[in-house]
Amino acid sequence: MGNYYNPVKIKIAAIDVIEDVFNTINPPLKNIVLLHRGGNFLETEAGRTLYKGLEGYGVKQLAVNISNPDVEDLFHYYKQLESFDYHCIVGIGGGSVLDLSKSLAALKNMKIDSTSTLRSVIKQKLYIENQNLVPWIGIPTTSGTGSEVTCWATIWDRANGLKLSVDWEKLYAHTAIIDPTLTASLPKELTAATALDALCHATEAYWSKSSNEISRIYSLEAINRIVNHFESVLNHPNDITLRKEIALGSLYGGLAFSNTRTTACHSISYPLTLELGMVHGIAASITLAKVMEINFDSIIENDKLLQAFGVSGVSEIQELIEHFHQLSGFSSKLRDYEANEEIIEKIANNAFTKGRMDNNPVALTKEDVTQILLSIY
Repeated sequence: MGNYYNPVKIKIAAIDVIEDVFNTINPPLKNIVLLHRGGNFLETEAGRTLYKGLEGYGVKQLAVNISNPDVEDLFHYYKQLESFDYHCIVGIGGGSVLDLSKSLAALKNMKIDSTSTLRSVIKQKLYIENQNLVPWIGIPTTSGTGSEVTCWATIWDRANGLKLSVDWEKLYAHTAIIDPTLTASLPKELTAATALDALCHATEAYWSKSSNEISRIYSLEAINRIVNHFESVLNHPNDITLRKEIALGSLYGGLAFSNTRTTACHSISYPLTLELGMVHGIAASITLAKVMEINFDSIIENDKLLQAFGVSGVSEIQELIEHFHQLSGFSSKLRDYEANEEIIEKIANNAFTKGRMDNNPVALTKEDVTQILLSIY
């Protein structure tokens, strides 16, 4: 039972289709913001192809050289666009670029004079009253975040030790362009971490309180593709066929959790990242097996979930995740990230993000979270 909704137009194609995408947007576009990962991007073949598609439009580029954007970063980019009358945003990059693109689409022409004001805008969701929202186009260059098909963006507030969200149903992308060739240059660690993030999206969507028949189909397809091609893509990073499998796994995971959101694993991951600096995909996946064990009897058709992972029992999931971490050069033990009992206590206290922890099928207490963390210490 349940309902499923996702309005994003998805093109699995080379990025030169963006010219056709622009022609489908009304009213016709004049000025476009291009957010990209910076560095030498515009000198790459993809960068040149994309820029050619922008000919004839007024273009303002923003190079994003950061990961996990903070509210101060968002304010910085907002100020750069304050005097530019943009009608569309194109974001090409990882989750950070896509989340900033989505957020800036929501903030156009809002009166924001400081980081403090921006915090209030985000916390109070004042952007949902903005009549100047512009469409955005998402072109992921990693296979993991799913941000191109969700309507929320993660913005950190490190000064206050918080994770914020820009979240509005109107913030779904106009179009997502999935071009697996864009991920071929990703280093092994980033390939692995983003794939593990997508694996968590799909798995948590499967058992989420908001799970439905359609989201579960996407979840199982995503898990199957990621698990079966994870090791191969790390060993053969230039194989575009393998990159496409992981890209589709990420896309399907994004389509799954776009309707369900995530659960306890992601809720615990936020303070893991804030306190220990853990890469997001590792922070989310490091508790996946332990949370699955707790949830297992409450999961609809849990046998299908095991089949997708290619295991016969839930106890094998921990071994699989540890194997994936080892292949990727990451540890599965919190002690290797300089955790201690005091930090674990702090993480457990801050692991209850609204809309994530309370979306878990089994209600977890602070003591439950502490035991999960100690079990992987």
